[in-house]
Amino acid sequence: MSAINEGKIRKYGYLWLITIMVLLINGIGLSQQKEGRGLATKFGDVILAYLKPGMVYSIKKEENLFYKVTNQSTMKLPLVATVVIPREKELKPGYEPIPDPSWIKIVPSRFDLEPGEASNCDVIISIPPDEKFTNRNFQAFLVTKTVAPPEEPGVYIGLGLKSRLRFSTGPTPVQTLAEFRRKTLEALKIDMAPFDLYLSEVPTGEVVRLGKGEYPTLQVVNRGKESYKLEFGVADNPSVYGLTKDYMPAPDKTWLKILRKRMKVKQRQIKDIGMELNIPDKEEYKGKFFAFVVIGEIEGLDFPVRVYSRLYIKTKE
Repeated sequence: MSAINEGKIRKYGYLWLITIMVLLINGIGLSQQKEGRGLATKFGDVILAYLKPGMVYSIKKEENLFYKVTNQSTMKLPLVATVVIPREKELKPGYEPIPDPSWIKIVPSRFDLEPGEASNCDVIISIPPDEKFTNRNFQAFLVTKTVAPPEEPGVYIGLGLKSRLRFSTGPTPVQTLAEFRRKTLEALKIDMAPFDLYLSEVPTGEVVRLGKGEYPTLQVVNRGKESYKLEFGVADNPSVYGLTKDYMPAPDKTWLKILRKRMKVKQRQIKDIGMELNIPDKEEYKGKFFAFVVIGEIEGLDFPVRVYSRLYIKTKE
């Protein structure tokens, strides 16, 4: 699923994914490690939204995303991956423990990794077809541990990784969106600004160029020491991003045109995102409050990572 179609409706409903980059470095620590031995994963904290009860979701199929564990030790490691229900103190705000670990399957759940080898497991989520599970937010842990060979004598110190998986059968909690934005900025030092851009008295029936004249535009701000390439698009479903009260999603996202779909932003650079608004000259669109969400997907990373800003439009009477 591409960056500009995160809300695309399929026969399975639609799915939206966030990855928290700060936690992707080595996952969430678990167990003990010795020098020269260890496991690593970039599947640190994955967040999904708009899953539907009664449907089956494959992370591999929907997002081309794998539960990847790498053996950084110098020996072959037999591993087992399981789903664990979090304790109350381990829950993120707005989430509840997954009722049954059987909702999530890791395929394969047992595998051997040679030194330097990585797994490419799928994570499959199956939510029972019950209305009581609608508009709720669940959390689980994916835990991968070494399996002690029965023939190995003496004390055995296992290695392991714990990754957090959060999913919603409705919109992602607002505080989670704020967490995602903060952690992405901390990890990559890149963002879109301002987060909320308000434009008033926008005329209908004519092309309005943002960033030229009286109407400002959004910018990409790279505060880091790395250059990034981004692909831009307009969200299909702005409501996912927690819109301000009184504003409604624009009836047609093509009213907002991004003039340059791909952009390279060098280290410590700020760039305008060239955009045009063209709202039809109809009475029902005059004096209205419309919202768009502009998304930028950072290319060249192992996981899909997106930054975004909300654009609020008040049209002329």
